[in-house]
Amino acid sequence: MDVKRNLSVIPRLKAEGSSSKNKLSTSLVVSVSGPCALSPAFVRRASVLMLKEAGVKHAELSIVFLSDKKMRALNNKALGHDHVTDVVTFNLLSSLDAKGAYIDGEIYVCPAEARRNAVRFDETFERELFRYVAHGILHLLGYDDATSTERDLMHTKEDLLLAVSLSEK
Repeated sequence: MDVKRNLSVIPRLKAEGSSSKNKLSTSLVVSVSGPCALSPAFVRRASVLMLKEAGVKHAELSIVFLSDKKMRALNNKALGHDHVTDVVTFNLLSSLDAKGAYIDGEIYVCPAEARRNAVRFDETFERELFRYVAHGILHLLGYDDATSTERDLMHTKEDLLLAVSLSEK
């Protein structure tokens, strides 16, 4: 599949003035925890590829895998939705300046939900799980999915990030 690698429209954060505190180098720190069938190193590597493709220059990102029970509790506590969901994202601090996007956030993913949805949507488990990571990254960059137009745009961006991250296994 030939994928356009120009995602210059991905960063949605409002641009701020350049800060002398920002470094010129790229610093992408991704931590992975919780039970998942995929290795943490693989999840970290694919996530870093997504961040780079999205134009993120600096990141502190935690990806946490939760059981159905824990995801339901988190979804209920954080969003008031008393059901299991696929992904919940918390933006701790994100910005965009002349040197690129910076994100600091947490992405909580439910692998069991990914496995169910992979069957439902005729996808591989791996691709469905990484779709949730891409979805979380896009939320951290300022994208929303409240309307069908916004959901369609996010889905398109997710596909681009997935193509890049999973093609370099």
